[in-house]
Amino acid sequence: MNTFLNDFFNRIQYEKKDVTFEDIRTLQSQFAKHVPFENISIIQNENIDITFENLKRKIIDNRRGGVCYELNPLFYYALKELGFQVHMICGTVFNDGEIRLIGTHFATILQHNSQPYLIDVGFGSHHALQPLPFTGELVSSSTGEYRIQKKKTDLGEYAFEKYQNGTLEIGYDFFTSPIDETVLQNAQQIITHHEQSPFNKSPLLAKRTDDGYVTLTDKTYTVTIGNHKSKQTIDIQTFQALALSEFGITIK
Repeated sequence: MNTFLNDFFNRIQYEKKDVTFEDIRTLQSQFAKHVPFENISIIQNENIDITFENLKRKIIDNRRGGVCYELNPLFYYALKELGFQVHMICGTVFNDGEIRLIGTHFATILQHNSQPYLIDVGFGSHHALQPLPFTGELVSSSTGEYRIQKKKTDLGEYAFEKYQNGTLEIGYDFFTSPIDETVLQNAQQIITHHEQSPFNKSPLLAKRTDDGYVTLTDKTYTVTIGNHKSKQTIDIQTFQALALSEFGITIK
């Protein structure tokens, strides 16, 4: 095993030394618990060039998290190094039915036994925690139910959908054509500077736990266990303390 994979496995506390297709769901689950979705670099104006070396340094060596254009590429690099047939793709997120910034979400498509699967470890708390087939079937997870639906529009060829609020809602539309780091870099500029970006206004940190997830902002701390949600208002000192104790991140 090369150094990158060994460091990656240590970062997410994955104990096996090999990975089959069936093991990918364990990789996703471990990644979701140990690598937070967080926008601190955006808020503190500490963005990096999106390259393999920089993502490894930030997320693995410095034990940080990131947003979709950082988390999904790192996971893609690991899958590629493991020998899987993968490529990165981009999509457009919907929020309450409204289109967010076009082409600024990213995920990975993996081919297994000549069948495509979507792998996404960078969509906030909406972790399917397993590869999603393109068959249109509903896939159940501890985080909810998901499916990939064929839907050709100006925003994509398929839709990532999650069952919530009593119905299947579109999370994002996406194209299946491969993209490279140049597209990621452009998206970073948009997410960092655009007035409609949801991630450049205030800090946000979130990660899975064994039985739910925790979410932290500079004003609230929320713990979700199953269907029970506990939310408390916090001050800036408590925010900084929780960022360090729960996420291992020092907030300046």
